[in-house]
Amino acid sequence: MSQLNDLPRPFTRFAAQPYTPNIGAVIHGLDLSQPLDAATQEELRQALARHEVLFFRDQQLTPAQQVAFTRTFGQVAEVKAFFPRLEAHPEIEIVESTAERPSAASNWHADITWREQPPLGTSLYAQVIPATGGDTLWSSQTQAYERLPAGLKTYLETLTAVHTWEISGWTEYLLRKDASGDELKATRAKYPPVEHPVVRVHPITGKKILYVNPTFTSHIKGLSRSLSDALLADLFTRAQVPEVQARLQWAPGTLAVWDNRSTQHYAVGDFFPQHRKLHRITITADKTF
Repeated sequence: MSQLNDLPRPFTRFAAQPYTPNIGAVIHGLDLSQPLDAATQEELRQALARHEVLFFRDQQLTPAQQVAFTRTFGQVAEVKAFFPRLEAHPEIEIVESTAERPSAASNWHADITWREQPPLGTSLYAQVIPATGGDTLWSSQTQAYERLPAGLKTYLETLTAVHTWEISGWTEYLLRKDASGDELKATRAKYPPVEHPVVRVHPITGKKILYVNPTFTSHIKGLSRSLSDALLADLFTRAQVPEVQARLQWAPGTLAVWDNRSTQHYAVGDFFPQHRKLHRITITADKTF
């Protein structure tokens, strides 16, 4: 795969307007309901790697069209079972909050880093948007790494972190579903903790990424618990400063696509009891990095 610096620029099939100086771009000039040719799809993959999250406004998409467009970036096989799915399109999860069941992923995380091959990215399409609130934020882990002191960068590149779903609240969720604990035991057996380097390299840009997140990273191997907790607490804050973030105010017809390798995200839970509903597709690859 070509390194980003070797790829042609600027883009010829659309305009990419930077959303902030450090992360994000609004893509103009594409109707995503129509099939895209190979050159346009390749430029979109370049744009996603470069900007880390892409925003498309005023798109009118059927579920089938969202699935077809999302395949531009990778595979769309089902990888989760914690949200309801569209019956006709099981690739699509329904992420919904109502007055009766308010919910939002109000925590910084990258999706499913507790898998050996985490998702490559995500496509999220607005269906019902609150009159106010309900924004989503993304944080650049590329920028978080680049802002570290040189000596700390060198040290972190020698470290490995353990990622597990068990620190994220899923343990309690599974016990509520099955008080006997059998489902929890089965899930622990199916998805044991995994290890990832604290610093990873993006396969397209060649840039280094700070690859830890507070929702799924439990500890750093080889360090005492106190040292591990202190170091991780410091690293987590690196992604939580506005300078490395983009905050999207959703609108009807907005589609966001983000690179799960180089970003974290946070859904702001400030809109209850308003209704919020989005269609999400997880993008996978046989090899994420």
